[in-house]
Amino acid sequence: MIYKGIKRLCGDPTPLRKKVEDYGSAVSTYLSLKKVASSCPHPIVVRQQKATYVEQVELTQSYLTMVHTNLDTLHERHRSVI
Repeated sequence: MIYKGIKRLCGDPTPLRKKVEDYGSAVSTYLSLKKVASSCPHPIVVRQQKATYVEQVELTQSYLTMVHTNLDTLHERHRSVI
């Protein structure tokens, strides 16, 4: 509608149309980036999750070490019996 009005006034609507299209493209890109950024976890949350996982791995390693120690003890007892 605006472009038709400009034509009736003997003007060239192309520069305005270009500016509007560029603005629309910029806004569309910004909104897409904002949407993607909102789906990414916050670095603080990632650090907290990492700390939790590291703690779980360390507990599992500790348990595994204890099991290996017990197994070695049982092997020694078994050898002494035989």
